[in-house]
Amino acid sequence: MSIDAFEKREQTLQLHANVLQAEQERIDGAPTLSVSEARKQLRERMKNV
Repeated sequence: MSIDAFEKREQTLQLHANVLQAEQERIDGAPTLSVSEARKQLRERMKNV
């Protein structure tokens, strides 16, 4: 396996782990944001940069 293929695989595995964690948090009742709420928060953060 080449270094590029290995790094791509590692990125994919990390993304998969992040998605699983987010899904578990959602199932456990963690607060979530709608798309519009997330956009609003991102815009506010960009104003402060």
